[in-house]
Amino acid sequence: MASGIKKLRARLAAPPDPFLVTSRTQQRVVSLVDAAGEHSTVLNVGSGYTDLGPTVINIDIFDSGTTDVIGSAMALPFPDASSDLVILQGVLEHVQDAAGTIAESIRVLKPGGIFYTEMPFLQPYHESPIDLRRSTKPGLATLCAPLIEIESGIHIGPAATFAWLTRELLARLVSGGSPRVYAKASSLLGWAVFPLRYLDHFFERVPHLHPVARSCYYLGRKD
Repeated sequence: MASGIKKLRARLAAPPDPFLVTSRTQQRVVSLVDAAGEHSTVLNVGSGYTDLGPTVINIDIFDSGTTDVIGSAMALPFPDASSDLVILQGVLEHVQDAAGTIAESIRVLKPGGIFYTEMPFLQPYHESPIDLRRSTKPGLATLCAPLIEIESGIHIGPAATFAWLTRELLARLVSGGSPRVYAKASSLLGWAVFPLRYLDHFFERVPHLHPVARSCYYLGRKD
């Protein structure tokens, strides 16, 4: 009985995320990997715990268990023009030099190679281990110059923006600066707001909502 209560308390302390990565968004990256082909060189830079398949080289500064190469996104251990596809998901907000990181990805891309990245826009602060920046959709495209843009748009939609900001604002207001009270309030509010994220199944398909998106993506090609 005591064990069951303890498990329930632990579960209630960790509500679902206030954002939703839809199957449509996930398929975008899967399609890029598939299109590159099994004999291509695909780099998943800042891979964390993700695994995009056996043909993809996972690179990070720590060994997550799926990491193939230990290395920095700002100094990739690969020759010039050696890769067909470079993927950065949730990386640019955490590095000291975003422009330098993109330049390094461009360096290792072959001419005609594909670059894909995602970056938060309207999202509260989150450490991993640091959190340094945000970008609008056109801002991300500017950051990725001189790549030739193929497409860009909403990565995670505005329902997540509203849910996450509401949770964070109210939790921090009632906490009075106490980390303990904030953690409890954030958990309680997390359960209240997380269902809103499912609206993004619709909202992320509405291109003109990108000014209120939680995050945006960019797909480009090296000339």
